[in-house]
Amino acid sequence: MRVLVVKLTSMGDVLHLMPALSDLRLSHKDVSVDWMVEDSFAEIPKWHPSVGRVIKVSTRRWRSLNRKNISEFRAFLKELRAERYDVVVDAQGLMKSAGFALFAKLNKGGFRAGFSGKSIKESPAARLYHRKIDVPRAQHAIDRLRQLFAGVFEYSLGSDMLDYSLSLPPLSSDDSSAEQQDKAIMLFHGTTWATKHLPRQLWRDIAELACDDGYTIKLAWGNEAEYQRANWIAEARPEITVLERSSLTELAHTISGIKGAIAVDTGLGHMAAALGVPCISIYGSTDASLTGAKGKNQTLVQSQYSCSPCMLKNCPKLNETVSEPPCYIASESNLELSPNAIWRRLKSQIS
Repeated sequence: MRVLVVKLTSMGDVLHLMPALSDLRLSHKDVSVDWMVEDSFAEIPKWHPSVGRVIKVSTRRWRSLNRKNISEFRAFLKELRAERYDVVVDAQGLMKSAGFALFAKLNKGGFRAGFSGKSIKESPAARLYHRKIDVPRAQHAIDRLRQLFAGVFEYSLGSDMLDYSLSLPPLSSDDSSAEQQDKAIMLFHGTTWATKHLPRQLWRDIAELACDDGYTIKLAWGNEAEYQRANWIAEARPEITVLERSSLTELAHTISGIKGAIAVDTGLGHMAAALGVPCISIYGSTDASLTGAKGKNQTLVQSQYSCSPCMLKNCPKLNETVSEPPCYIASESNLELSPNAIWRRLKSQIS
């Protein structure tokens, strides 16, 4: 059976799909999966043993019509339509992803499938599927995807245990990022929404506590703002290292070798969960019960601030005197967000 899955973004969402692919592989031994994904995350699908072709898209860039983008889009269509599929699953549930799923060719008797209209925010997307699966929305994203695939391919979910089945491609022998680093901790400080960011001083305080206990700190970054923040944190102690910019595969190897991590709501936190690396993930504006890092050795800390989780990308409480989201400030009702409390939680997991 030849299957195309459409899951375009983001890093966390892409990793969330892995357990559903593991379920599918267990129930249908003959399955061959191709994956349509944004080019920024094209390394990740290949980490799952079921995935063959990775078909890259660049939806943001292609919004601008010029000769290069039109040429890229034509090349995408040619690559996609070189194969026919028995099943095309839109695992994103957006009009954008449902539209891209329409470009795929089907074998005779093949069909397109996805969430039912009442199971997704952009309900019109469901009109583009032949098979629609009802999945309650008030669940974790991973559970919803597993239920979607079970419904599409008509099998029962036999276990609540998650199997990401990640198999990282090897790095060159002279690359030290894959070496086990028993006293190394990573702080995943970078994220997209302004409302997901912890105060910079909190990161520095946590890093100093870890260094005091004999650990080294490694900081990754993906853009200039994250690079500047990482360097500011690193100024506190010589045991703190800002890593060179690396590929997602190189970064995954680095994460697989560390002792533990502390994260905001970010893709690297989900990567740690998929790799089984102990991680404390902190949630303020978003809901840990719906999109929290899920897997072995994961601890989720949800802010107890009055309006958390607000699900807003911009905090309405910011003003001239309040420059950082107040939901991450430690208080009597939010004691779990003090530097000492956060570090103690991770230290208890890794000691």
